[in-house]
Amino acid sequence: MLGKLIKHEWRATYKLMAAINLALVLLTLGGCCILNTDIFEQEDVFLLAVFLVTLYCLSLAAFGMATVFYLYMRFYRNLFGKEGYFMHTLPVTPMQLLHSKLIVGYAWTCLNSVLVSLSILSLITAAFFHYAEKYGVDSLLKELYGTGMATLSHGDFMDSFSQKFGYTVGQFFFQFLLLHFVASFASLLTGYVSILLGQLVEKYKRMASVGFYIALYVINQIVCSILMIIPTMQKLDGDMDEFLYSYCKDVIHFGIISQILMGALFYAAAVFLMRRRVNLD
Repeated sequence: MLGKLIKHEWRATYKLMAAINLALVLLTLGGCCILNTDIFEQEDVFLLAVFLVTLYCLSLAAFGMATVFYLYMRFYRNLFGKEGYFMHTLPVTPMQLLHSKLIVGYAWTCLNSVLVSLSILSLITAAFFHYAEKYGVDSLLKELYGTGMATLSHGDFMDSFSQKFGYTVGQFFFQFLLLHFVASFASLLTGYVSILLGQLVEKYKRMASVGFYIALYVINQIVCSILMIIPTMQKLDGDMDEFLYSYCKDVIHFGIISQILMGALFYAAAVFLMRRRVNLD
């Protein structure tokens, strides 16, 4: 029965989710096309550059927010709104309802995270490629790392990157993507748990859910910050280069751990709350 619920949930969400992700792909292609022109090399284009960068950042944020908030609204309306009267009469368990929403919602948030990461990487690559094509690779390396780095070989560059950040380039992007995946899981469950907590309130359930969401979001950020900062505080008395190396190496690692912990906590809370008696509006 869980498979049928997942199939139904996928069919109900794919149109809007596909449209959002397609818009993200088109935004990325448009940005790459712009960066492959000489528009930013003309005079008096500072305001235009600021506007386009701001528009791009806001668009990425909007696509991400549209994805998660649509999934939140569907979770609420489908289980605790008018549709809830039908959903809770189906021959399924509350856990199957929760897991169908969670599996499909997580798939969409992961896809959005991958596309956002690829979008940023694509625009950076397009900008570097255009600059290197026009002025040469040596000039690009000189701009990025200074005169002494202009003659670095590919292997030397990889070694330099590893010494500075504590990861190889491949490891860095893998860790970065893994952080997005676990953060997406925790983010999705933050909304689900907030809605479930809101159902415990007699009146103003929606407002209560918003309040719970803000509180859980703040708690998640505090825990994440503590787990990322405290382990490196003891190294502040040492060499600053060593501290920066340690921080760059560990910040993503501890970020992943914090999001795994918060995701597990929110999942346990969601399971506990879903097993309680449903009080529909």
